[in-house]
Amino acid sequence: MSFDFLKRPIEQGQYEPEGIYLAAPFEGRRRVIQLWGENASYYQQFHPGGVPLRGHNGLDFGLPNQTRLLATEDGRVIEIGNDPDGYGRYLKMQHAWGESLYAHLQGFAVEAGELVKRGTLIGFSNNTGASNIPHLHFAIRIYPYNTADGWGGFSDPLPFLDPIDVLMPTRER
Repeated sequence: MSFDFLKRPIEQGQYEPEGIYLAAPFEGRRRVIQLWGENASYYQQFHPGGVPLRGHNGLDFGLPNQTRLLATEDGRVIEIGNDPDGYGRYLKMQHAWGESLYAHLQGFAVEAGELVKRGTLIGFSNNTGASNIPHLHFAIRIYPYNTADGWGGFSDPLPFLDPIDVLMPTRER
């Protein structure tokens, strides 16, 4: 067996998925207002998979009400629901690699079962559910996942987003 690529110089991104990111779930650049894992004592009251959360299980982006929300990758809308004591109005999408969750929405621009392309308008931000300011809670689950892992099966989405789209939180000192 001959491996022709071993005889050629290595090109950046040729063999590893460097520089391949999910699209931002919004237009433009937005600031993260709550990072993955923060505020553990607050999130212990939530029990996805029957286990208390170990901390914040996604990223919160500060967005004005009715900000357009976009699909981060091609996929299918698998669930649209309302969790008044948690995520509020939310939408889940299924992708080849796992799932994405968009929470605290005002409304939806898609229907359950719909196939959606990356960058398609899927809904609008708001302040529904266990929320005190308008924002988007964005989370991802990567196959295979375990909902009883203390994170609800979710993984930190920050490494999968292009740094150009994300403004990191500012901290008062």
